[in-house]
Amino acid sequence: MDDFLVVDGRADRAAVLRDPRLSSSPDTSAPANLLFMDGEDHRRLREVVKEVIGLVEPLPAEVGAGIEEIVRGLADRAEFDLVADFGRPVAALVAAAVLGAGPFDDRFLTALSETTANLNVWSGESSPAGDVAALRVAMFFLKAPDTGSGGLALLRRAHAEGRISEDELMVTPVMLAHAAYENSMNFLALAGLGLVTTPREDLGAAGVRALVQEIAPTRYAARRATAAAEIAGRTLAPDEKVAVPLGDGLAFGLGRHACPGSRVAVAEGEIALRALARILTPDHAVTEVGWKTHPVFHGLAKAVVTRSGNR
Repeated sequence: MDDFLVVDGRADRAAVLRDPRLSSSPDTSAPANLLFMDGEDHRRLREVVKEVIGLVEPLPAEVGAGIEEIVRGLADRAEFDLVADFGRPVAALVAAAVLGAGPFDDRFLTALSETTANLNVWSGESSPAGDVAALRVAMFFLKAPDTGSGGLALLRRAHAEGRISEDELMVTPVMLAHAAYENSMNFLALAGLGLVTTPREDLGAAGVRALVQEIAPTRYAARRATAAAEIAGRTLAPDEKVAVPLGDGLAFGLGRHACPGSRVAVAEGEIALRALARILTPDHAVTEVGWKTHPVFHGLAKAVVTRSGNR
């Protein structure tokens, strides 16, 4: 982060996220990943991605029932992990629903998390492990049977219609699955940790959205100047980089890269956290916590919850 301008003020951060002079791509290449795209290509692909997400808005009843079943399975356990037993399976279920593929096994989910290494491109680091993981995930989707429905089927139709390129067909399912899985897993585990220590009742849509803003599971967004630009009182030269912390109400982003799946994430959180609150008792306590160390994603590696009499 030493070569980034870190923007602190809330107004400056919002302005950076909306500034068309600042690119979402770390270099001048033509990416196939929506997260790194700008301009007309970004608008075109984002429209298709919004159609994919729209297939699970509102969240289908069977997905909500599946979330509640996962959480009910924790009710009688003497010990469970808010990451492995709560956040991970719930997020995996919803990610599979978004793509209309799956279920996702542990090997696939591990590879999906490892694709985060590809964000190291912003710091100029190579990410061979992230590239291999992303290829494994992409091959899973390329080989997935055609069900005729769901997000993956929609992307395949969009490709056949010439709306997205072959590279975009390969990359977009990986990007969508990772966004739906990693951010939700991290948010749910952190929010669950808070529920164990401080029970709360405001777990409707507004309360969950406020929790996302409070937790901010993605720490920051990065931008690159495409021309000289005055940012937060400093003149950036072309190709200089800006880091935008996403706390203080910016967890879902702003502008052209605002999260298109925010409603799905909130609905998922509402169902999962209400279900968790129902099974937690004063006898539950957190007995072991470990943290992830990724510079972008804010999350727990583990958070073990134990009932009294088993500690």
